[in-house]
Formats: sequence, C-alpha cells, structure tokens
Amino acid sequence: MKNTYVTFWVLINIFFFVPYTTIVSKEVRAEGFAKIENRPQEISPELKIKIDEWMKLLYSEDTAIRSSAIISLLGLNDLAINDSLVDILRNSPNDDVRISLIKAFGFAGDDKALDCILELLASEKKNIQNASVDALGNMKTDRAIEKMVSLLLNPKIPVSSRKLLAGALAKTRSRNAVKPLINLSGSDDKELRIAARDALIKITKHSNGNTTAFWQEWWERNKVKTREQWLEDIVDKLEERIKQMKAKNDLLRDEIAQKTIEILKTKEEKGGIKQFLDAIKSEYPEVRIFAANKLSVHRNEEVITVFHGLISDHNADIRVLAAKVLGEIGDDSGLKPLKQALKDKDAKVRISAASALGKLGNKEAEVDLLSALQDQDNSVKCAVAEALGEIAAHDAVETLIPFLSDKDPKVKESVIVALGKIRDDRSIDSLINSLKDTEERVRWYAADSLGKIGEKKAVLPLIALLSDESARVRESAAAALGQIGDESAVEPLITLLKDSDTRVVSKAADVLLSGEYEGFEVYDKIANAMYEAKDYKRAIKILEKQITDFEHLPEHSNPLWQNRLKLAKSYFEIGNYHKAIPVYEELVQHFEENAGIKHELVQCLTETKQYDRLLEFYSLWSTNLLMDNRPWWDGVYSICEGFFENGNYQKVTEVVDDFEKKDQYMGGAELRFKFFDLRERSSRKLLLQKEKFSDVLN
Repeated sequence: MKNTYVTFWVLINIFFFVPYTTIVSKEVRAEGFAKIENRPQEISPELKIKIDEWMKLLYSEDTAIRSSAIISLLGLNDLAINDSLVDILRNSPNDDVRISLIKAFGFAGDDKALDCILELLASEKKNIQNASVDALGNMKTDRAIEKMVSLLLNPKIPVSSRKLLAGALAKTRSRNAVKPLINLSGSDDKELRIAARDALIKITKHSNGNTTAFWQEWWERNKVKTREQWLEDIVDKLEERIKQMKAKNDLLRDEIAQKTIEILKTKEEKGGIKQFLDAIKSEYPEVRIFAANKLSVHRNEEVITVFHGLISDHNADIRVLAAKVLGEIGDDSGLKPLKQALKDKDAKVRISAASALGKLGNKEAEVDLLSALQDQDNSVKCAVAEALGEIAAHDAVETLIPFLSDKDPKVKESVIVALGKIRDDRSIDSLINSLKDTEERVRWYAADSLGKIGEKKAVLPLIALLSDESARVRESAAAALGQIGDESAVEPLITLLKDSDTRVVSKAADVLLSGEYEGFEVYDKIANAMYEAKDYKRAIKILEKQITDFEHLPEHSNPLWQNRLKLAKSYFEIGNYHKAIPVYEELVQHFEENAGIKHELVQCLTETKQYDRLLEFYSLWSTNLLMDNRPWWDGVYSICEGFFENGNYQKVTEVVDDFEKKDQYMGGAELRFKFFDLRERSSRKLLLQKEKFSDVLN
C-alpha cells in the first residue's frame, strides 16, 4: 500500500512538474548528467527540469517509479539522453537500476542499447543474464538479429553466452535466425546443439527435429515462404498438435471409463445397486449412462429419486435417459420433472420427456403438452403430438387439426396418428381430406386413423383410395375398411385380390375373411373369389363359416352342396386329406352319379392308407350294375397287390374270397383270373410260412 501511494504521488509530481529532490544524492545525479550537459540549447527550461526529475527517479526504491521514469526518458527519443541511459546501464553498480533499464530497452523494442545488453550476457549474475535475454528477444530489428547471429556463430564467444543468444533468437521468431541455428545444431558442443535445436523448435513449432539433416531438409522446403506463410504453418501445426493432444486425452478418458465399467460389471452380482448409485456421480458420462441403465430396471424409491435428479443433469444424454426411465417406471411422481424437461434447452431431452409423458398417460400433462406444440423443433412437435394421442387428450383435437396443414410431413403424420388414438368425430373431415395429401405416408397414416375411429362416413373415400398409386396406401385403405366393417366395401376388396402387390392382396383377403356378413350371397362372392384365386386356405375358412352359419336354412341347401364340394376340393388341394374325407363321404352320398367325387375320395383314402375304409366303398360301388364299375374292381385289385407286396397274404385271400361271394364275375374274365392267381400265390406263401414255422418248432 505504501509503494502504491508513493508511485501515485511521484507520478502526480512528474506530470505537473513538481520538483522532487529529496531521494537522490549529488553523486548519483552527477552520474546521469555526464552527457546531458552538452545537449542542444533549444530544450526548454521546463523540460530540462522535467528531465532532471526523471533522472533522479531512476534511483527510486520503487520498481514501478523507476520503470515509469525510464520509459518517459526513452519516450523523448533524445540521442544524448539515450547515451546517458546506456552509460548508466553499463557502469552503474546498482543492479536494480540496470535491470529496470534492460527491461525498458527491451520493452521499447529498438536496438539503442544493443551492444551494451549483448555485453551483459556475460554477466555472472543470473538476473542480469535473464533480463538481457528477454530484452534481446524483443529487439527484432535487422541490425539486432544480424549482430546476435554473428556472435552466435563466433567460436571465440563463450559457450554460455552463445546458448543465451540462441534463447534470445528463439524469442524473436525471426526467419533470419533459422539457417544459423541449423548450422549450430551440428556443433561438437552438446549444450550448443541442444540450445540450437530448442530454439528451432520454438521458432518453427516442429518438435520432431532431432538431426541437422531434418532441419536442413525442412529449411529447403520452407525458406521461400513468406513470414505470413510461416505463421500460417505454425498455426496449423499448433492446431494439429492440439487435436492430437485432445485425441490422446479422449482415448485416455475412454480407456478409464471402459475399465470402470468393466469393474462395475464384475461386481454387479455382489454389489447390488449401491455401486451404481455411486457410479452415477462419476465424472465420465459413459460410466454414468451405464450406471443409469443398470438402475433403470429397479423401481424402489431411492432409484426413482435419483432419476428425478438426473433429469436436471448437465449431460444431455443423461437427461434423455432419465426422462425415458421415468416414463417407463410409470410413477406419477415423475410428472413434475418431466413437465419441466419439456422446456429443456436440448431438443433430444424435450422429445424424450414428451414420449415419457405419453407413457405415463396422466391427463395432468395435457396443458404442458399443448404448450409444447409451439416448439420450434419439428421433432419435438411430433413427439408432443403422439404423447397427446397416448393420453387420449380430446381437448387437444381442435389444436391438433391445424397441424394437418404443416409443411413438414412428419408433423402431419404424428398428428394423424394422435387423432387416430384420440378417436374424436371432430377430426374425421380433416382426416378424410388428408387422404388426398401428396405425401404417401400421410395418406396411409390418415387411412389407418380413420379405420381406428370406425366412422362409416369414411368408407367411400377409403374405397377410392384402393386405387392409389402406392401399394402401401392401398394396403392401409383395405385394413381401414376392414376395421369399419361395411359390406359396401366387399366388391372393391374382392377386386383388390387381383392387385399386382402380394402384400395388398394378402391384406384384402384377410380383411374379407375377418368380416361379419349378414347375406349368404356376400359369403358366396368372397368364397368364389378366394377359390378362383387358388387361395385355398382362406377359401376353406370362409366356406366353413358360411356352411356353419347357413346350413340350417333350406333355401340355401343346393348352393351349400356346391360349396361343400369346393371345401372338399380346397382341403384336397392343400393336402389336408383327413379333413377332406368326411366332406367327400357326404358328397358321394349326395352326388351318387358323380364319378369324379368318388375318385377324389379314393385318392384321399389312399393317401391316408385307409384301405379297409376304401374297400368298403369299392364293395358298395362295384356291385352297382347301373354304372361302369370296372374302375372300382381295378381299385380292389390294386389294394390286394399292395397287401401281397407287403407280405400280408392272409388279407389277400380274405379280400378275394369276400368279393367273389358278392360278385363271381369280379369285374370280368381277365380281372377275375388275376384275382384268382393272386389268391393262389398268397395261399402258397402262407403254406410255406406254416412249414417253416413247423420246422422251427421241431
């Protein structure tokens, strides 16, 4: 405080020309005036007084006062004064004064005291040496650089001084110092080599130059560049080095974070949640996110409280996760922090908060969500709209409808989805209008939502949409018509069974199949369409349903027999012979004259190896003299051949004997002979078997 007061008081005296004569002795003053006595006579008396005062202040004990006085004297730019100051610098026994002078000359940046300061590099006092190096580093004039380079390369100059000169040249950042320093980098003296290379590194910012050859090659590439280009190179090099350091630092941080996570994993079973509660405070975001994910599966009060706090975390990813978890936990205590998170500065957090509020399903969030619809980020708007849909916010309908005209298709899509979940009649006209939107996704989302609302007013617009250029839109329109369930859509949906897109065809078929219809004819149209399209599995389902619903009505008796035939053939086509057989058995009784139905029944029984049942039918049909029964005798013979080949000789004899009793002609002379021959061979086989068995017993 005392020094500050003295400095202030002295400066006031200096600037207002107040004489100050009490501190300095006559001997000291004489030292400073040696050359000033011969100054030109044009200096005013007032300035002479001023100079006298400043010269006295050179010897103040206060460093600030000394520096101020020296700078004021140098500012006069007077040759005699400068010479006087150099003489004081060279001869004064007061080191404090000399150091102040050195610093002042360095601060001025010119070379008035160059020679004197160069001499002081040889001083035995470190503080004088250090001040001299700093001052020389600020003297960037051509003369100063040339003189320093000359002394640097002079082998007669002490090594200690040359090392200091290398340091001073490094501070100048002068390109004129580079070549001499490169030459010195090959010196026999190790200390000089090191000093030269250190200086080159400071000037060029290249830290990997350890050999003279490297620096020579570098100089050949860069000596033609301007100083500005050098500076640009240095800046680029510094930026690259910063990037490398940052990359190394990031790698180290990542390594620490990963090792911490590995440790947490090894202790997971033993440590419970405590270790994760501790890890949530880690300085590494990756560790905290890992810990938060582990905690998210727990639902105790302590964990919930932690996530309440994390929703205000400084890391955006943590806040996103916290909002997500609070939504999944489903506890209404998360309502307040989630509502606050809707105003977060990060859009990702606002999106996560909106989605979480939707999952909570609490109507208390409706007002905040409606306010958030005005968010500048469209992704946030989408999340908010969908959340309003999740909580079925009927009061939001009129606010949502204008967004169906938004420029962003994704906003329109989200609003349409929300309106579909809210299911409010007020949105129907606007959703119907959206069926004409130029965006494909908007049209099919609109169709989906109209289907969920189930309003019959939308049937005709949805039927029109079945001709849309987009297969996805046609599919969505078909699904919506199925949800509404109006029979007027049956014909258009049947037409859609011929669509070029298989997914559209499949959806139309599923919709037709899932409907509940009052008219027999509607079922008939759908069944015929499925059958003709060879979609036998769906045809079976619709035929089974139709037969069950209408078989008790006499007026539908004849058409139902035709539909039973289609049902049997559909079973047959998909290889479900067990299901087909009982239907065919009914059919052969109703259509006694239809040989085709009988042949299909024969094939089903053959495929299922129900030979005994098949022989029963052959026995019945082969004795009917009103029709050609030769095919049935051929069938009987084929079965007997099969028995013979399988070694069932007893069965062959029994079947032939049985059929001979029913009809001794047995399908004609030729076939009768074959039957008897097969029976004879079977009898011989049986006799051989008995003889072998007797031999074994004996």
